[in-house]
Amino acid sequence: MLDEFEFFRKVRSYYCNVPFLVGFSYRLSHRIDKAVAAHGSFSCRVNPHTQIVEYVIELKSDLISRPHSEQSSFLFSTVYEEIPLQRIEYENYLIQALRYPVPIQYDWQSFIMEGAEDAINVHTIGQLFKKWKINGVNSQAVDANLKVEKVTLQWQL
Repeated sequence: MLDEFEFFRKVRSYYCNVPFLVGFSYRLSHRIDKAVAAHGSFSCRVNPHTQIVEYVIELKSDLISRPHSEQSSFLFSTVYEEIPLQRIEYENYLIQALRYPVPIQYDWQSFIMEGAEDAINVHTIGQLFKKWKINGVNSQAVDANLKVEKVTLQWQL
């Protein structure tokens, strides 16, 4: 059994800046996707008053860009707007909050790890990327067809 203060202290010290890697792609031109990576880390915060563990992420992608291109075929033409050099960046983004049961008579490390794997996966990072606005030359929103391929948490225990 672990008392709540010890839980707070251990979570803060063990699960601070845990790195993860996101592999994703975006549409470069007609039927051609370019693979890119994003590097991130997450930290856990514990609020003992509300008994909640918060997962906060930092994420920064490699630079992405795309030249203006048009693809014409017999039936239709496709236009891909230019994307100037930019990156996807999130700082101190709260991705999940979990209530932890008290008293702490369970494997608290697996509780934290399962919560992180539930919060940081292909689906949730894909939803996060959909919220991000990729801007074109005139600061208009451009659809880059972002697709998250894989997310890897790098546990160092």
